[in-house]
Amino acid sequence: MPSVTAVHGDITAQQVDAIVNAANRQMRGGGGVDGAIHRAGGPAILADCVARFPAGLATGDAGWTTAGDLPATWVIHTVGPNHAAGERDRALLESCYRRALEVADELGVTSIAFPLISAGVYAWPLDDAIAAAVETIAQTPTGVEHVRLVSFSEPTHRRVRAQVLRVSSPSTEPGSIGRLFDEGPPVWGTRGDPYLWRALRAEFASTPLPSDRAELHRAVMSAAGAIAGAPIGDETVYVADFDPGHGMSAGHVSGAWWQSTGLPLLMERFDSSGLRPGH
Repeated sequence: MPSVTAVHGDITAQQVDAIVNAANRQMRGGGGVDGAIHRAGGPAILADCVARFPAGLATGDAGWTTAGDLPATWVIHTVGPNHAAGERDRALLESCYRRALEVADELGVTSIAFPLISAGVYAWPLDDAIAAAVETIAQTPTGVEHVRLVSFSEPTHRRVRAQVLRVSSPSTEPGSIGRLFDEGPPVWGTRGDPYLWRALRAEFASTPLPSDRAELHRAVMSAAGAIAGAPIGDETVYVADFDPGHGMSAGHVSGAWWQSTGLPLLMERFDSSGLRPGH
């Protein structure tokens, strides 16, 4: 399984081997992500589309062209189902990700950036579009090593990041704050706490350990508040991005648990693990 990272940004600016375009069946450019990629990549992309896909491309299929002036080497085009027009077979949406990864393997791609296919003007329900993307990428055998799921809007990015953390988490570097989060606590607080734990692990995966406990405490709590959208004190905080939609306490982060269990455990690991600078 490749590493999957949620990225807040512009897909046309991603420095990866290939970016994925949410194209239309005609393969002649359009609006949204499709239009942005054609504008940023220049006329070479359209010329290649005309040459390679004279009859367009079927829904759920994928194919490649040059990336023109983009930082990437290739654009992998895929046609998502138009939910607004009645195309509601989830298998077609999943096929977009699967076929794009198959084309990436044909090209020898090791890093790729996807938008959320069909989640724009094609109006696929956002949470299911995110789930289809993350689940399909995780389940598809591929030689691609690094996948980015790129969202232009911050709210969408937060929802993608939460879903990615449910399925995968990046490896942590030696001597990083993230290493303190590698092993979860034996007892959790509420159902949102494991998601915040994983989000912090990803946030600090390559951040070097500070020199003292107080600095570590400040860094972790500041990041936790930013991720949750509210300071983590003694009260319970509801984080909509952490709510998978089933059951009592879903999405809730227990401030009391973090103060009494989560943070003390991190400090104990900081003191005793041998990961401290100079140890």
